[in-house]
This record gives sequence, C-alpha cells and structure tokens, in this order.
Amino acid sequence: MPAAVPLIAVVAGGVASAAVGGGIIGAIVGAGAAFVVSTIGASVFPAKRPTAPSTISMRSGDDPTAPGAGRTQSFRQPITEHQIVFGRCKVGGPIVFIHSATDDDGRADGWFYAVVVLAAHRVRAIGDVWLGDSLATDPKFAGLVRVDRHLGDPDQAANANLIAETGGKWTAEHRGLGRAYVAVRLKITAEAFPSGPPNIAALVEGADTILDPRTGAIGWSDNPALCLAWYLTAPFGWKASWDDIDIPAMIAAANICDELIGTRAGVTERRYTVNGRVSLGEGKIAITRKLVAAMAGALVVSGGRFFIHAGGPALPAATLTSDDLRGDVTIQGSRPRRDLFNGVRAVYVDPAKNWQPTDAPPLLASNYVAEDGGEQIYRDLEYPLTTSVATVQRLMKAELERIRRQREVAFPANLSALRLRPWDGVTVALDRVGPFPARVTGWRLSPDGGVDLTLSEEDPAVWDWNPAEDERAAGDSPSVVLPNPGVIAAPASIAVDTPTGAAFAALGVSWSAVGSAYLAGYELEFRPASVATWQGYGGALGATAASIPTTEPTAFRGRAVARSGAVSGWREAAIPGAVTAPAALGIAGGVRLSGGFPADVVRLQVFEASSASLAAAVKLVTEPTALPWDRTGLTAGQTRWYWLRAVSAEGNVSALAGPVTATAL
Repeated sequence: MPAAVPLIAVVAGGVASAAVGGGIIGAIVGAGAAFVVSTIGASVFPAKRPTAPSTISMRSGDDPTAPGAGRTQSFRQPITEHQIVFGRCKVGGPIVFIHSATDDDGRADGWFYAVVVLAAHRVRAIGDVWLGDSLATDPKFAGLVRVDRHLGDPDQAANANLIAETGGKWTAEHRGLGRAYVAVRLKITAEAFPSGPPNIAALVEGADTILDPRTGAIGWSDNPALCLAWYLTAPFGWKASWDDIDIPAMIAAANICDELIGTRAGVTERRYTVNGRVSLGEGKIAITRKLVAAMAGALVVSGGRFFIHAGGPALPAATLTSDDLRGDVTIQGSRPRRDLFNGVRAVYVDPAKNWQPTDAPPLLASNYVAEDGGEQIYRDLEYPLTTSVATVQRLMKAELERIRRQREVAFPANLSALRLRPWDGVTVALDRVGPFPARVTGWRLSPDGGVDLTLSEEDPAVWDWNPAEDERAAGDSPSVVLPNPGVIAAPASIAVDTPTGAAFAALGVSWSAVGSAYLAGYELEFRPASVATWQGYGGALGATAASIPTTEPTAFRGRAVARSGAVSGWREAAIPGAVTAPAALGIAGGVRLSGGFPADVVRLQVFEASSASLAAAVKLVTEPTALPWDRTGLTAGQTRWYWLRAVSAEGNVSALAGPVTATAL
C-alpha cells in the first residue's frame, strides 16, 4: 500500500492533519492519502449551506439544508439547489412554475397550476401527493385536483396538459429531462382551500438506477452501501468511476446492511436502510457523512480507491505485537472527560408523524453513569436518513458503546503496518497488556520510515442487540397543537322548522354554533325549488337561526366564516325527494295509502280532507315512517282525499304528492 497521509479520521479518537481541496480523486489521494468519513463528523465537517442573493430575503423555514427543515415543504426561491432522494420518503421541493387561468365556472384565476421538482434524477415512483395536510385523493378535493407525475426519464416529454392549458407559458421544450416532478392543477375554492394554494409534497421512491454488484441488477434500493456507491459515481456526486471503488469491501458492507435483526414488535428488519432526501447545496462531505451515519460505518479513500464500510463486528485483519513496533507505544486508558458521554438523544424521521423529525426514545446507561460519578452526560445526534425507531436505537447504542471502549493506542509501527487501512480491525497483543480488539482510526506515514497508527478499542459486543432488553417503546411525544386562523370548522348540524300546515309563508332554519376563537359569523344561503341558483341571505350573521320567506319547498345551507376571511364547508338541508306514484285503496274501516317512499326521508306528513280542496285539508297526527300505511277509524262509505309530504332528517319538507282518494269499506 502506498504511503498515506490521513486527511481526516473522524471515528472516535481520530485526528485531522490535512485539508481537502482541489479535484476529487487526484487531490485527495495524490500522495496516497487515507481519507475517512464516518458517523461522528459534524464538528469537523460543518454542513455547507447555500447562500441566497443579498437582495433576497429567505425565511428560516425555506432553507432546505437546515437540520430537519424543508423535508416536506415546497418553496419558491430564485437560486436553489436540487435534491437527491434515497429510498422512500415524503418530500417537497422547489416550485419552478406557477400559473393561473380562468376556470370552467368562468372565475378569473380559478385554476392554479404549480410544478414542483422532487428530485434531480430519475425515481422509481411518485406515490401519494399531499395538499397541505390532506391527501390529494381526499373526497373533499373531488373534481378539484389533477396531479401529473413525471419520474425524471432522461428523454421524458413535456407535460401535455400544461402545454394545452397555459397559453404558451409551458411549451414542448419544458421537458424537465432527468428531473422528477409533479404538475398540479387546483380549482381554488374557499371550501377546499380556505387559505389559498396549499403546500405540495409527495411520497417518492427515490433513485432507481442503483447498481447492486452482488447481482448485477440496476434498480431501486434503500441499502446505504449501494446508495453511497451510486452517489460516489453520480455526476452530481464524487464523479468517481466504478474502478475507483473497492467492490469486495462494498459487497461486504451491503451484506451487513441487509442482515435481518429482530425488533421489539416481534418482526425482523434489515440492519440498516436509508430513506430521505439531501440537498446538493450541503456539499459532498456532508451528504457522504449522512449516508455513512445511516449504517454506522465509514468511507475510506486509500491508495486511490474508495472503501465502503458498514458498522458491524470487525474481523481482525492483523495482530499487532511488539515485533511491529519501531518505538515506544502509548496507551491511553480513558478518554478525556470532554469526549465522554453516558447517554444518547437522537432525532430521526418518523413516517407515522407526517415524516417529520422526531425524538427517539433517549438512551441512558446507568452503569456508565455510575462510572462517571453519577453525572448524566448526553450526546445529541441526528439521523436524517433513518426512518425506523428500532434502527435509530441500534445506531444510538453502537455510538454509546464505542465511546465507552476507552483505550486508545498510539502505535508507532514499522513498515509492516502498510498492509493496514483506516477502519481495519486488529488485535493488539503487547507484552504486559492483555490482548484486546481495536480498530484503526488514524494512519500516518512517518518521516523516519514507519507508520504511525492510532488504534481505538472496539469489541464485538458494541454491536450486540437484544430487542427485548435494548429496544425501548417509542411512545407518543407530547406536542402542542395551535389553532389555525386560516381553517375553521363547519357547523356540526343544520335544522329546518318543519311546517305543520299544507301551506306556509316562511321556513325557519337554525344551525349549531361553531366553537372557534377566530369565528367572525355565518353565511346562509337558500334555494327555492323553482329557482336554479343559490340565493344569499344577509351578510355575516351573528345569530344561529333565521326565518326565510318562502311558499315552496326550499333548500338551505350554512357555513362559518373566520376573521381571516377563510370559510368552512357548507352544511346543507336539502329538499327531500317526494313520494312517487301515490295511491289510495279503501279497506275495512279506513284507507290504505301506498307509493314510493324516498330514500332520504325519515317520515311523512299526511293531509286529509273530505273534498278535493287542499285548503280544507288537515294534517293527521300520525306520521308514517313507511308505505303502505293504513288510515283507520273511518266508517264504511266515507270518502277522503289525501296529500303526502316527505320530511328529511333535518326537518325540511318536499313538495306535496297527491291528491289521491278512496272510500272506506
């Protein structure tokens, strides 16, 4: 192995001795350098954030590279970076096109168009689409939403709907080659979108051009080792070739990631997966660090090749004895207090909580607390590409157990150490020191003709996992839910004062109050049976009842209005269907009434007269709930005329059906 100068070794106990600069492979390994990126590296490699133009004001929530921010938010920004999607996750993205047009009801700006780019590469699938907090398939959006999905094929055609409907704003040249996006058209209504156009996000199954060298297949994968290799070779990644990647090491890492591990729920899952998005503005080191963090591993560049490693028990590559020394060895029995911790708090992404960053159950080791004199010392970690609560707890435990193996060895080796690389496992077997396992965390060629190694103690128990004992219940994190002034509920019910006479001059209507601090009032509309359109009644009503002059069956609807101007959905009392094909038949001591009983009706009003005069008719006390129904109590030879009127659950009435007549037997 060529002489190596470690640029950075950020595994526990690693040291930095040079900086990264210039080209990719050439600058990093021009001198046979050893370059390591591993789980703990935030303090060494701070995340790069994109710089907005000085004249553009960027809200804090619009920064897609901020920890935990922007994951599911779509945003407008004149200069921004594309994002990469690994595995499966809910993401938003930059809005690259907005347009409005007159809708099919003739309303100016009734149609709203938006194009949101979800990934800078081809993806396997774009699944559910969210509009705000609701799925686009929610029944309340029926007839109001159209979503076109484009997976980012390198030769995909432009969206035909946008070409046809945007008046030349979107043309056949707007193809979005190699960009996965959704084109959304909304019909903006106050009921469905009370606050205007909503945030748009989608569930994306990410990159599907990932090579698995174990099978030769190219497709979708959430294996962190395979995803890292894909990123290393991507044109927006490290731009490496496959000849630059050590395939045996990569296969070994992929196999570790695919190992099945038991969980508290009694099922198994793969040891490591990667599901999330990263912004290209974060920089290559930050993105690489997130990928290796998802598998508790490391990326080593040594001898001009990339070595991908996943966290797991290390087989000793060599045994280091006094024969390998060229000078005095130094063993540090414990880490500095500033580097120690006995508890871990971590944040991961929980799909069950709308794919938002969520606190994992904290880990605190009582035995290590006792070793530290009773002081609880926490390390805070972030796993933005981990979506399993069981996986994040395994990662937390591994970090804690690594740091508690406190022996570090400064090992001045002779040239026999050229066979080793950072991350290799070794056995340290020195005189007067019992053999113990360790990992190479620092490698530096010495001017006096040897190799200076830094070795950190690490035994296989670091990776032990008993779900019955080690996995903690996630529970429900407490949350604060604040009222949204842009959203208000509809009245829970509406009722009509059912008239008791065959004729009426007005109908009373009432509705339940809406309990909201943002309530401004109510809107009430009515539509008589002979009128085709809804009629407004007054302005913002403070009362919850009104009397509407009308002499015919009339439909009513009401809704709540917020102080912000937002409105709820309508609560309606429709005109029920009338009895169809009414008939009367004389029976012994009465008359049998029959006909079609409407499905939306709960009871009938029966008006009876001794002649064919509706004005003389009187409503019977009994209100039948089904047909046929027998009117009894008549004497033989008595003739009666009948009119039937249906009553809905809200108390509203239909038109009268009849008259029908019969004579009692």
